[in-house]
Amino acid sequence: MRVMRAVWLLIALVGLSGCALLAPGQKPEVHLVDVQPGAHQGFEQHFVITLLVLNPTGSELNVSGLSYNLKLQGEKLISGVAGGMNPIPPYGQSTIKVPASANLISGLKIIGAFMESRSQSVNFELEARISLGWWHLPITVVEAGSIDLGER
Repeated sequence: MRVMRAVWLLIALVGLSGCALLAPGQKPEVHLVDVQPGAHQGFEQHFVITLLVLNPTGSELNVSGLSYNLKLQGEKLISGVAGGMNPIPPYGQSTIKVPASANLISGLKIIGAFMESRSQSVNFELEARISLGWWHLPITVVEAGSIDLGER
């Protein structure tokens, strides 16, 4: 019985250490580079978003999919998904253009909140979830900041 417990403990430790080896080290970085407006349909506006994905690791990054949300003033404005991307080389980067859509009702909420606050800057948050081919849990990357609008 004692031997059996030791065997199960050993199996559990090997399994956990294997999971640790599969876990990515440094997270990739995702930066918003450009937003180009496209067609609109009803209350939905379409865009083409350009994202820069940086791979800070010594291993090729095989991205199987990416989903993202762009928030302005805390309200989700633009969201989208992309798949079928090329691998990103070790210590490399890739610029990808992905389709996105925005709900115009959310946009009106953001404009209303901005008008009420009379702020000189707009807060933004880009949240991207990156799915890797070999790692089943997505990696979440967040970039946040503010854009100074200057004098109004």
